[in-house]
Amino acid sequence: MKSENKIITLLKLVKYRDWVFEVDRDLTEKTYSNVLGSGADYCVCNDCKNYVACRDKVFPAEVLELFKDLGIDFRKEVEMVSLEKLANGLYHIGGWFHFKGQILSGKDFKVTIAGGEGFTFELTKISENFSIGFGVCNDLTFFEDKHQLVQVEFETNIPWVIDNSLETN
Repeated sequence: MKSENKIITLLKLVKYRDWVFEVDRDLTEKTYSNVLGSGADYCVCNDCKNYVACRDKVFPAEVLELFKDLGIDFRKEVEMVSLEKLANGLYHIGGWFHFKGQILSGKDFKVTIAGGEGFTFELTKISENFSIGFGVCNDLTFFEDKHQLVQVEFETNIPWVIDNSLETN
């Protein structure tokens, strides 16, 4: 009788607020461990440099705990986008990560615009300056296999902490 080597993937259930996810934490963690730097780390724009300088203070403790459960390295966002400078001087930015798995329950952050012509984001507010959402997307991912990925979208407001002469207006 011929012996077959089978890879057994252990999936984990992770509950966060109104969501329940099925997660391949090991594959997610392995994928992030193979990434040398984030999208913002490799970007040369001043907005990304400012985000990198703020990154360790961006995520609320409960989100950092969630990222541990999902296998996500919060220092390795796929992409960061600068949305606008707010009247209070903070910068409204967004970014995203992925994990291997699926959403078992909870809302998708993508909301179709009336008439079906595009979509908008509906994120859940976690703190005064941080919101998060989850959806079935695979935009600019670190994962080779783009099937069964959940995109973790976030938006936050951060101060300008690097050299003021580099500030974007």
